[in-house]
Amino acid sequence: MMVAKEVHDKAQDPMAWFQHDSNAAQDQKCQRLLFRYGNAGYGAFWRLCEILANTTTHSLPVETDEDWLILAEQIGMRKAGAFDEISSIDDCKDFISCLLEIGLLTRDGKGRIESARMQKNALYFGMQRANGAKGGRPRKNKS
Repeated sequence: MMVAKEVHDKAQDPMAWFQHDSNAAQDQKCQRLLFRYGNAGYGAFWRLCEILANTTTHSLPVETDEDWLILAEQIGMRKAGAFDEISSIDDCKDFISCLLEIGLLTRDGKGRIESARMQKNALYFGMQRANGAKGGRPRKNKS
């Protein structure tokens, strides 16, 4: 029997890949994102999912201006001008607020954002890793 803590612990590690449904754009939440931000916003969301997949705990801090600026850079929303940091932070905050509002992201209560989809994928990999750690079945004795 699988111990839940073992699966949870193994699910915290970064994921090398995750499943992406070929019809994800048809999901109502993604439709809302596309309506509000177009293909650029849709691409930024999937880039954010890639970042979440590659982080431990699959969540990102969004408490300080530096956190917001780093996130803006990572998802392609940072502007290049000398005085554009505030604008980049505001745009990133607006985008993440939209993702929270339509349900593509949630807050974890600790100043971090996460995706239920990435958490589900992480649990799947945690289960796979926990099962793999057990090793294979014993071989049948060929007498």
